[in-house]
Amino acid sequence: MNKQSRAMQRRRVLPFYFRVMFVASLAIVAQARLQAAGADNAAKPSPLIPAMKAELERSMKALGAQDPPAYYIGYTLTDSERATVSGSNGALLQSDSNRNRWLEVTVRAGSYQLDDTHKVDGRQPPNGGPGTNAPLDDDPEVLRRAIWLETDKQYRAASEALIKITTGKEVKVQTAEGRAPDFSKEKPQDYTGPWVSFSLDREPWEQKVRDYTAYFRKSPAVINSIVTFTALAQNTLQGKAKSDGEDVLTPLLQQAATSVLTRAVAK
Repeated sequence: MNKQSRAMQRRRVLPFYFRVMFVASLAIVAQARLQAAGADNAAKPSPLIPAMKAELERSMKALGAQDPPAYYIGYTLTDSERATVSGSNGALLQSDSNRNRWLEVTVRAGSYQLDDTHKVDGRQPPNGGPGTNAPLDDDPEVLRRAIWLETDKQYRAASEALIKITTGKEVKVQTAEGRAPDFSKEKPQDYTGPWVSFSLDREPWEQKVRDYTAYFRKSPAVINSIVTFTALAQNTLQGKAKSDGEDVLTPLLQQAATSVLTRAVAK
């Protein structure tokens, strides 16, 4: 068989296997979505809300009385649970699950008119960092301690930045943009939703990725193939408090999703 004939054979074989894998992927996604939907219906409200609300109120009262005062505090707590099963050429590559919580705290020091985010020479001062890991246990006192430590860190960074800004402001000519308020007053939005999760037995999915990638292995035109199944449940809680008394703490976003990635490398 000459090179041209072999190339034509590969072109005939590859579409067949891609069609097989595409149908297999649809079957996996359909089953996984049913599992996620069933978990959603049984979801319960988060026990974290009372602890976050209590710490938000306490922090606003304590730091609002400091010099410079904190006039806005915002919390974002994201709880993520992920399961991954991956296989290649008929063999299992990966099968694991993990869960983590990530806490982000925003503290604005000063006032709506001038705070620590004010741009100086067109540059915005650095903040206290992107956030930190939060405890997975639903222990209110442990969670409140973690929130307080991150809030204190962010307040210190905000107050130091504001002192530098106000010192520089005295000797700099302000443009129209520089004289505009650094923060606007908006009506808070309140949304409440269920806490989502999923329950997954990875063993059946391990066999599925073995079986589906084995189809690719049978083709002489395929060098390598990978199928990865991922299930994700993510819940985000966001709370904010202002010096004018407006505060809100609600589940901001719930997401339950599955995905299947199929890849094949041909000669």
